[in-house]
Amino acid sequence: MGKNVKLIESIISLEWDMFQKVKNIGGRAGCQDDHETFTIMRRSQYENWTDEMLLSYYTYALSCVENGRNLVTEKYARMMEYTDPHYYKEHIEDYLPYVPEKNRRLIDEIVEIMVAWGEELAKQYPKLSAAGRPITAAGDSADCTSQETYERGELATYPTDLLELYAAYLKELRAQGKSLAVMIQETMVGLYGYKSIGEAEAGL
Repeated sequence: MGKNVKLIESIISLEWDMFQKVKNIGGRAGCQDDHETFTIMRRSQYENWTDEMLLSYYTYALSCVENGRNLVTEKYARMMEYTDPHYYKEHIEDYLPYVPEKNRRLIDEIVEIMVAWGEELAKQYPKLSAAGRPITAAGDSADCTSQETYERGELATYPTDLLELYAAYLKELRAQGKSLAVMIQETMVGLYGYKSIGEAEAGL
């Protein structure tokens, strides 16, 4: 499991800077001023990655910044392919980098595993799950983005080598009977001060 604290902090710092530059259609969003929540959400993910995945993403994200790309802007733009398809086709699609077919296949593999784990987690901890995003794209709307669509948007900004590492990692976890969705949730509730997911569930 990736516990490279300095690397995680460097990634989050890069992403926070990108997040500050995201221009929303309706003006600046309140979450862009909430550094604590942003940090907890991102740390929950990255503390459960391998060091190899972290290094791959950091190197890539750094090169994107140097080339004037904002991966966070691209992530939100790609989500609109599912939440607002008409606007996406008319105003966004032509401005985004091409996603290779191999990447799309890897994204499908990753999302399928993560959605299945998300649904299992929701059965075990329904109140905690209800407090977050809908799990599948069936819950998408112009005002609400599901976990599935959020993941698709984010994964579409990743390079092929990171997607390959990610897919292999998920399959390895699955073979060990582990769930990345549970691991991320455990880290998140810990950062919020709970001893376990069960304690967080009971507190809702």
